[in-house]
Amino acid sequence: MSFTRAHHLLCSVVACRVAVVAAAAGAMLDTDAAGPACGENLAGVACDQDDVQLMQREFSVKHRGLSEAVAGGVAAARSSADPSSSSTSQCVDIPPGSDKYEDWRGSGKMQRMTSFEESCASWNPSAKGVPARPDGCLGPLEQLVGTWVGSGHAYTYVPTLPFPSMRRQGPSATATPWYNETLVFTPIIGTPINKGYSDNNHLHPGCRVEQALHGVSYTQEIRIGYKDELHQLLHHEHGMIMYNVMPGWDDNWTVGRMGVIPRGITFQSYGDHKLVRDGDVKEQLLNELSAFNLDLLSKDKCMDPLGHVGPPQVPEGVDVHIFDREAKLEPELADMHNYLHEPVQLASAVESFTKIDLPLSSVAPNSFLQNAAKPTNFASAIFIESLKDQDGNAKQQLQYAQRLDVEFFQRLDCITCPGLTRDETGCYPNVTKQLDQCFVDNSLDPTCSEKPYISWPHVTVATLTKVA
Repeated sequence: MSFTRAHHLLCSVVACRVAVVAAAAGAMLDTDAAGPACGENLAGVACDQDDVQLMQREFSVKHRGLSEAVAGGVAAARSSADPSSSSTSQCVDIPPGSDKYEDWRGSGKMQRMTSFEESCASWNPSAKGVPARPDGCLGPLEQLVGTWVGSGHAYTYVPTLPFPSMRRQGPSATATPWYNETLVFTPIIGTPINKGYSDNNHLHPGCRVEQALHGVSYTQEIRIGYKDELHQLLHHEHGMIMYNVMPGWDDNWTVGRMGVIPRGITFQSYGDHKLVRDGDVKEQLLNELSAFNLDLLSKDKCMDPLGHVGPPQVPEGVDVHIFDREAKLEPELADMHNYLHEPVQLASAVESFTKIDLPLSSVAPNSFLQNAAKPTNFASAIFIESLKDQDGNAKQQLQYAQRLDVEFFQRLDCITCPGLTRDETGCYPNVTKQLDQCFVDNSLDPTCSEKPYISWPHVTVATLTKVA
């Protein structure tokens, strides 16, 4: 569909000022793609304000083209054009004699959806994927399918005595300061469907509403590299990344990720995605990478993390196997953003990138970790990049950044230490070397009993290249 036709469709049903907003983002539309016309939705009804939202979503989903500005403009114009409109418009009358009646029986109404949403929701292939998945149903996840290899960096805090200390992932001072990663994405053959009621109304629903998801499964393996060989397993993870292709009424997210980690952690995270391919794409990518929070220091009160960043000293004369040693840290904490910037700066050009931003999450650890080292506040971002190397060769690059907090060790602002004197901030100087006489004192702050332990950041970044 050309941008001119999209402009005409939008103007034909709401104020033309919406299309002016769309025009500002017109370069982002796929000018070769064919979009839905009025009457092409499932029930064949005439276009109205709700169809604009449906068509806008189809353009955005199928062609990954409309910008956030268009979505905001359409929503604003829709509200202005019909302030009384409600979510009951999710339901439409089933045409008499329609073969859809048996599938949606009970009310004479059915869920309103675009032809594109219907094609994705009704895809029911054999195990071999026949018939083929309709174009666009995987959304941005289609770019992930395949095998990616590369390297990454991780910093974390671990329980040591007498106080936790920071570690860089690596087995020894003589090994590489990064780890080696393989990440494989495989399409899920089939369409998961969730069923519910319109407007999430469980007493007087207008019709049944479904959510359709398309996605990929992934396997992640991270190992330490040493003398050109892969050794110690650091991390293994299985999961799925799902595209919310037909959201029903759950339209607050477009991409969700679910993962299982053998140490006893499961998580879910949700967010949105966007495509950038206009203007100075390289500069925009660098700015997006810089915006992700990769802070390595705890924000809790009375902390002096830099005083506890190194591994325990190996006593002189004690022989420790290389994989029982721990990697040294740089004299100063690294800026983790630099590990992401460097591969991008080395590229001769960045033609486009898709950002999958997943800031919302829930994490469920096993009973041991729930009490010993509880993970919280997990956030991640994935960048799928089309770029050219210094020789002008095209390549696909995947970068990601992840950060979570891990809660363990008693908060230092929630202890009382007889014989020691607090400073002007209410903290004991150098208390971590004098903890023997201290005791927990929840009366110092109401939050001491609600959150008794220090939150330590665990930060991970990686850059991978598509090899298959």
